[in-house]
Amino acid sequence: MRDLRNALLVAVFAAVAVPALAAVDARLMRQPAVSATQIAFVYAGDVWVAPKGGGVAARLSTPKGEESFPRFSPDGSLIAFTGNYDGNEDIYVMPAGGGMPRRLTHHPMPDRMLNWYPDGTSILYASPMASGRLRFDQLYKLSAQGGLPERLPVPYGEFGEISPDGKTLAFVPNSEDLRTWKR
Repeated sequence: MRDLRNALLVAVFAAVAVPALAAVDARLMRQPAVSATQIAFVYAGDVWVAPKGGGVAARLSTPKGEESFPRFSPDGSLIAFTGNYDGNEDIYVMPAGGGMPRRLTHHPMPDRMLNWYPDGTSILYASPMASGRLRFDQLYKLSAQGGLPERLPVPYGEFGEISPDGKTLAFVPNSEDLRTWKR
């Protein structure tokens, strides 16, 4: 009788535990971006999108490497993000419905996607490419089609946002982002 009871307890435990173990651990979703219809986020180093009203998320990016900081274009048709595919972090853009990422920046220093300009023709990003020092990012404007970046007239900038009329820049000149360090 005791063996039957133990077997029944093991069966109940397995029936409860197996689905819980198979569920995706969603605690590591990071860097959300919201469009009119979708939410993009980073999970396990890839960009994912899900319907804004709820539903199943789909992995948008599949190249080997790691993606971060996804941002929708103002019309929601494109996503720009930081991608590290060859040992350096560069800015990429791709259709919000999926497709092959297209590289926008081409230099040996890391770039971080910040946001789109309100008209959707350019992006704002941070990079230490002019200073040559990893802790001193500057802000740049770059066409969403690629080309040469335009350095913005502020000495340093870690994070920034362009006003809805495209005329004003709000920025953080220096950031001591230590949230990822353990002490």
